[in-house]
Amino acid sequence: MSRATRRSTGVGNDMWESPDTAGTSDTTREASPNSGDGTFLPPVAVTSPHRVLLLVAHRRNRTLLLDWFAKQSTYDALDGIAILDGSERTGRDDDTPTEQTTDSSTGPGTERAATNRGAAAGSRACDRGFGGLESEAIDVVLVDVSALERYETWVRRRLELERPLPLPCLLLAGESTTRQLFSSNAPHGWRTLVDDVVATPVDPALLDRRLRAYLSLREMAAELERRHDQLSLLAQVVRHDIANAATVVTGWGELLRGDVSPAGVEALERVLRGGQRITEIVENSRDLTMLIDAGHDLETEAMLLGPILRVEVDNVRRIHGSTTKAVTVDFVSPLPAVEVVAGGMLPSVFANLLSNAVRHNDADAVEIGVIVDVEPDEVVVRVTDNGPGIPDDQKERVFEPATKRGDSPGDGLGLSLVKRLVESYGGRVWFEDASGGGVVACVALCRVTSSPP
Repeated sequence: MSRATRRSTGVGNDMWESPDTAGTSDTTREASPNSGDGTFLPPVAVTSPHRVLLLVAHRRNRTLLLDWFAKQSTYDALDGIAILDGSERTGRDDDTPTEQTTDSSTGPGTERAATNRGAAAGSRACDRGFGGLESEAIDVVLVDVSALERYETWVRRRLELERPLPLPCLLLAGESTTRQLFSSNAPHGWRTLVDDVVATPVDPALLDRRLRAYLSLREMAAELERRHDQLSLLAQVVRHDIANAATVVTGWGELLRGDVSPAGVEALERVLRGGQRITEIVENSRDLTMLIDAGHDLETEAMLLGPILRVEVDNVRRIHGSTTKAVTVDFVSPLPAVEVVAGGMLPSVFANLLSNAVRHNDADAVEIGVIVDVEPDEVVVRVTDNGPGIPDDQKERVFEPATKRGDSPGDGLGLSLVKRLVESYGGRVWFEDASGGGVVACVALCRVTSSPP
């Protein structure tokens, strides 16, 4: 029976809703990109055909789709079933429906069993065929239910290869199957795997619109990624050059310290503080960029807290030890040998808090204390100072980006970075009033406890 004489039979032998539209030319579709349902199609730049990976287990539907794609200059379809299986012997018989789904008489156990039956064979096929598809350029995946049950592991692996770019995965499924797969009681696996569902029987015009929309999104994501890489490289070069310039300023300033007259000491101190502040800004911007790039994937591990605090306290003592302003930084109590859940940027948290305690202190002699309290589930680090303190209505606002404390010379990045880092580690940060005046910066981190024997 020719395709022109087929009639739609629902979720079954024929996927095509309107056979007459199967051969619609690209010229006709592009002349009227807006569908009758109001869908707007972003333009897709066609420099070369977009590669569609076709994973359709139903043999007849696969043939129809491959035939339709062959007539479209916009797409280049790749028969993934043939590659993964090595032959078409695993394809379904022509008279087998596209989906074998549960009906009202079958329960979740039957559906899981149907899924598991194809999993082992699909895994073996993946091992054989993955190498053949791993190097293939793919822009979108079009899969039916049976193939997704069989090749779910492979599809996930292929999507992982594309990261950070999205690889759209569209599922061919009937209305009843769609409701079952994405109901609140269904497993969540496919919800995170499938971007959209193309209803069967398939309307070729609708399929074309869906493909164009997701391909456009993929192209926009690729362009954003390219620009992000360029801006990251530019920022890296600028940070490097600024840091080098600041090092030159502070280095020559230190050499001039012994040759400056008493009247010029204060001016030299301002120059040195300016150089140190530039270095802090560069380091904060670098750390904040790393934090933004990491997103929700910021890795954490068990870290020994004591050595990190000692290094940062020594850094503050070294930086401010030669200035005219007396700065004292002490541990109020011995440091406990305790591990916390954190990441590689934890030193930036304490470097910023200690630096803030010095910078925002108007006392003639700056006194900073570091206290570590170990509690059953968390470790709280407190950095105290004898400065002017922070008004209650500003204790939360100072953590907002670009927010400064009064006439502060800071850039407003430090405390924002501290908050984002600490919260990404599952911790908390806040300010309290010090009992004798000043302020206490508090950082609570999750404690790592030994596992019971």
